Amino acid sequence: MPTFDFPTWLLSLFLAPFGLILGSFANVLIHRLPQEAPADRDVVAKPSHCPGCKARIRPWHNIPLVSWLWLRGRCAACGWRIPVRYPLVELLGGLLLAGSVWIFPFGTLIWAKGIICGYALMVLFFTDLTAFILPDVVQFPLMALGVLFTLPQLIWPLHLTSVWAPGPALLRVETFANGLQPAPAWSLLDQPVSWLSSLLGLGLGYGLPAGLNLVYRWIRKSDGIGMGDFKMLAWLGAFWGWGPMLGILFGGSLLGSAVGLPLLITRKAGGQTMLPFGCALALSTPVVVFYGPAIWIAYMGMMR
Repeated sequence: MPTFDFPTWLLSLFLAPFGLILGSFANVLIHRLPQEAPADRDVVAKPSHCPGCKARIRPWHNIPLVSWLWLRGRCAACGWRIPVRYPLVELLGGLLLAGSVWIFPFGTLIWAKGIICGYALMVLFFTDLTAFILPDVVQFPLMALGVLFTLPQLIWPLHLTSVWAPGPALLRVETFANGLQPAPAWSLLDQPVSWLSSLLGLGLGYGLPAGLNLVYRWIRKSDGIGMGDFKMLAWLGAFWGWGPMLGILFGGSLLGSAVGLPLLITRKAGGQTMLPFGCALALSTPVVVFYGPAIWIAYMGMMR
């Protein structure tokens, strides 16, 4: 029998409220981490407050999604318009946790890894979009965590977990394998990320764009990519290995070019205009992680 004897849809319903709460906390991180004053960056001791009037938010005004709808998107104290980003991030958090059990086997290492990666990408996407910042306090722990994720599969290589598949069938998956495995709505299998691939991804993720930036700086006398982007690629390389990291860099560059070139052509941006490259990396990550091998095989087939 499965480790958690619940059908997948019931697990989704159970996890969704916790995902909404995680989304609400993500909003706190997105708003506070880019702040300059250390007291304003405190996400533990400092209570929730309105960014407009600084009034403390009452618990019943802080219920994910429900409070925003009930208050019609405005602060109860001063009427400050609450950006639509707040319910959007809460909703994304709920969907992330509820949907995770369909594409990752519930209760396994890859399930936990997928949630952490998705949650981090969501926070970094919006901090970069709103403040052009990819906070070190988020990224440095992820670098270490990505390497640590490779160790349990070495210690417990044969430990198995059962999860429900569609219908009455069961899936037997490796509990601590550091790679994609079959899940209720996912059938493709990927090679586990080894400790060597993780370390190479970490080193290349930081070193490759740093080297390219040095060349760009020598030619243009300015930075072409921020150091936060180096760190983001480093922890993504530690999480998913050096190959997917290169795919994420390539995909992010394509997406960034698709946005930046039209702005340059229409003269709505110049050569020194800042663009949130971290957003492009965040959007390209799930595409590469889930479909990177299939895209590469299709590309190689076209080259023949």
